[in-house]
Amino acid sequence: TNCVNITGVGLEPLRGSLIIEQIDLSLVGEHQRSPEPQISWSHVLPILDSIIEREGCSLMHLQFPSVWREEPSAESEFHAFILRYNQMRRNLVAISCLECNQRLPRGNQWIDGYIDGCISRPDYGTHYNTCYGCLKHYCYECEINGETKNMISDCCHICKRDYCIDCIEMHVCGSCQIMNCHDCYEHECHNCNEKICSECVEEDNDCCKCEDCNAVFCSICNIMAEARTCGQCDYRRCNYCRFQKFRQGQLGCSECIKGIAHLLVDESKRLYQEVEQLKVENKEQQGEIKEL
Repeated sequence: TNCVNITGVGLEPLRGSLIIEQIDLSLVGEHQRSPEPQISWSHVLPILDSIIEREGCSLMHLQFPSVWREEPSAESEFHAFILRYNQMRRNLVAISCLECNQRLPRGNQWIDGYIDGCISRPDYGTHYNTCYGCLKHYCYECEINGETKNMISDCCHICKRDYCIDCIEMHVCGSCQIMNCHDCYEHECHNCNEKICSECVEEDNDCCKCEDCNAVFCSICNIMAEARTCGQCDYRRCNYCRFQKFRQGQLGCSECIKGIAHLLVDESKRLYQEVEQLKVENKEQQGEIKEL
């Protein structure tokens, strides 16, 4: 994984294979973002063609480098291969969803080859209706007895792969509301454990990260944590870290101190209650001593 200097020449032993079922050219491990590889379709596509043109081809899933998918063009060799692959799959025995028996794929494309004139489409060049983990085929929304059941994810926003519910659990990002694989998340809210994707954390999209403890807070929990950049000292801390710095005598920013005033009041009340409790316990002990 992340072998960005691979060009594709080393795939020659796969030429004409009848047994290979899955080829991942993205050069990343599972649940990782795609790098910018040097792998060239001029080396790889002839090898893939030699596989899909043979009778008895077993290929069921292809994962392409993101750089190939970023600028769709009906004139490209890559787009022409997508069309040939989809035609090959249509010529095979019909495949149905394992859950609802609906014929697949809907839309007649196993790999998204739709071009609408825009510069980039996130789904272009991605494989449909096939779990990356187990290679089983499902609808994205199975209709069974009037109820909708999601057996497979609709392409994780981070790793660009589909997984069935038996292989990977999916979660919606608490900030952008986009669905991602459970293992693709690097962050979760420090308080409520809600999953937050790296893009939202990097862009401060409805969430915030403390520069001291690196804790991430969702928009709701951040109301209390107040992990924000101080207008006076220009440092981003959560209130918990500001409070700890204050207790250690290391918080000299008056604006930050104002921000934790309520925590200081709560701490004062807590200490007062502890002192009162100690007084009660001390009085009880003195009474016991007198009795002795």
